[in-house]
Amino acid sequence: MLLTIATFRDRVSTDMQGLVRDLQSVTKRKTPQEERAWKESLPSVSDAFSHPSFSDLHLYFGTQGVLSLEYKLPASACWADMVLLGQHNKRPAAVIVELKNWMTAGDKPGTYQGLMFRQGASAQHPSDQVSGYTEYIKQFHSAVHEANADVHGCVLFTRDKNYHTYQLIPNADLTQQYPCFSTKRDQDTDRLLEYFKERLTAPNREFAEKFEEGTYVQNRGFVAQIGRQVLDANDSPFVLLDNQRFAFAEVNAAVERSVLDRKRPKKTVIIVKGPPGSGKSVVAAKVWASLVTNEKLKDGNVVVTTTSTAQRSNWEHLFKLAGGHGSSGVTISANTYTPATTGVFGSLRKQYPDAFKKEPEWRYNVEMLNSLLGEFRSGSRDNEYLVSIVDEAHALINPEHVDGRGQFGFATAFGPQAYHIMRASTITVFLLDEQQGFRDRENTTIDDIRLWAQELGVKSIEEIDLSGSQFRCAGSIEYIRWVDRTLSLNVHDGLDNRNEGVLLKAAEPTVVYGSNDRLLTNRFDPFKFAVYDSIHEMERQLRSHHDAGESVRLLASYSRPWATQNRAMPHHVDADEMDFYFPPDKNGKSWSRVWNHTPKGDYSLFVQARAGYPMFDDPLCEVGCPYTVRGFDFDYVGLLWLSDLVNRDGVWIVNPEHVHETGLTPSLGRLKKAVTQDGPAYTSLLKSVQQYYRILMTRSVKGLYVWCEDQETREWLRRTELV
Repeated sequence: MLLTIATFRDRVSTDMQGLVRDLQSVTKRKTPQEERAWKESLPSVSDAFSHPSFSDLHLYFGTQGVLSLEYKLPASACWADMVLLGQHNKRPAAVIVELKNWMTAGDKPGTYQGLMFRQGASAQHPSDQVSGYTEYIKQFHSAVHEANADVHGCVLFTRDKNYHTYQLIPNADLTQQYPCFSTKRDQDTDRLLEYFKERLTAPNREFAEKFEEGTYVQNRGFVAQIGRQVLDANDSPFVLLDNQRFAFAEVNAAVERSVLDRKRPKKTVIIVKGPPGSGKSVVAAKVWASLVTNEKLKDGNVVVTTTSTAQRSNWEHLFKLAGGHGSSGVTISANTYTPATTGVFGSLRKQYPDAFKKEPEWRYNVEMLNSLLGEFRSGSRDNEYLVSIVDEAHALINPEHVDGRGQFGFATAFGPQAYHIMRASTITVFLLDEQQGFRDRENTTIDDIRLWAQELGVKSIEEIDLSGSQFRCAGSIEYIRWVDRTLSLNVHDGLDNRNEGVLLKAAEPTVVYGSNDRLLTNRFDPFKFAVYDSIHEMERQLRSHHDAGESVRLLASYSRPWATQNRAMPHHVDADEMDFYFPPDKNGKSWSRVWNHTPKGDYSLFVQARAGYPMFDDPLCEVGCPYTVRGFDFDYVGLLWLSDLVNRDGVWIVNPEHVHETGLTPSLGRLKKAVTQDGPAYTSLLKSVQQYYRILMTRSVKGLYVWCEDQETREWLRRTELV
């Protein structure tokens, strides 16, 4: 919401309630906490900038100065509290101000840069928050690019003056670049004045208006820098082999046919399908990098589209390794493509109660929205992206079906995510494996994509199959087949026997007995597979691999509640309060662990085991779930096979009371209401649980070690032979 400084001050002093109503309308945030924060912080800001010390900046802080309250970053779900707009030394400039109406007593530095311990929980440092906004706007804002504007950021505490703990290690360097100030601290007035004297000293209404209406536009030079790092054969985690190279070449050829050889780009959809370990994510990374470094490619946004928070945080971290801070902007959430936010839709529905219909009639709703607004929101306009590469596309939500309706971060009344991604993109690349969609709402199929593409007038729909390639599980295609057979999943893998000559063939099934508490097989040599009686012995074996410099992780299905989710330091709770606790065994040894710890919703901490976090020092101190690790792999995995899925005489049985996956809440509800417990509702839940065990069993590159909580299931796995 763009205001002159004079108008801002006037409304704060004479029309605070009206200003709050306007902010509620803009943001769709109407909680009492939010209202109280505005009413307390905005007058404090107005008073601070009215101090006589600021009189030298009258050109900026006078009637001509402009600010934007609650500014929504283009093609993003993030809101900046305040952006002060003008110029300095005749160059347009913006200063992003993160307002914190916090009492900070008792707050302590976190364990890693960007974190604080606050009110008993881990919280994002506000300087880290504003640094993300600042770097995003620098690299992906149309008005900033056009004007070559400077962008800075700071934090302003409006309720408490005691913020010294926020400046301590490990956040000392962070707060040097993105400093903290307080409106309640007298000595901060001079510091704040000096800060603005060096960054923003005169008005620039033209720039302010362009900034307010700015769109998402990539800085091609910046993203090309990241792309070159991803393509670097000597220093890249992404290497293409066999069918991956074929898929990479095919996708690039399709792009050239659609864009490079034509004056007018042709709308194209490319579907890359393949089983776990076939290298879809590597293809996605390399295709993106090759496009943003292609000097022949016309200007336009080339983005990686993510379908979950876990996936997005990992992609952002990988790009950050290549491109530094701010590179996370090359990833776009699938929710971004929906033409209106849930808040906007809620307001329109109140204003026009008869205008919108239920999800099955989403096409009518889209037409109605277009007629009311005239233009979809930033990030969702027709052909706004030149190329959208959608990894893990099987997780896209289709609200044409009941399970695809609900609160998922986007307005389901406007239809399928995949439809809008194709509508907003000239070229869309979907990478998927339909068998990896395990949550109820993950219900988009290849047939759906084909149908919607035709509806959108897509003339070219190309399909590339990575089946026959296996880059996990030591290259053992036979192991993947065995997993599907063992889990009773009727997967038609489409493996082309002609390709098997270049890949590892399975050995004859033989059994090698180890110590009394484990059984090893070499049926998938050189892929190692072991079933253990003792969880302690399994952990010892994993640690031996870690000591040898190999990556190791513990994984489990979501068969235990996440009791430590909101604990600031979950690793320090008593053993019996952890998410996993197994009482002492016959040797008097208990075993306990916590679920993957995700401060700031950053799942990359588990996958990447970043320095400064517990996983860096001990990669076996947490247990990861299917949501966290889908799409990623490790050298060796220890799988805790718990009581949600047990085997009785070759028949799989799901125990609903042990299923805690929130994405299966609809299935659990249907089963609870079902007349019989062995009908369609039960079958649907069973298949979902089997599918996420398939994900867990295909995360390892060199070996999988299994410990079963249920003895009968453990013995059945041991007896299973290749057929």
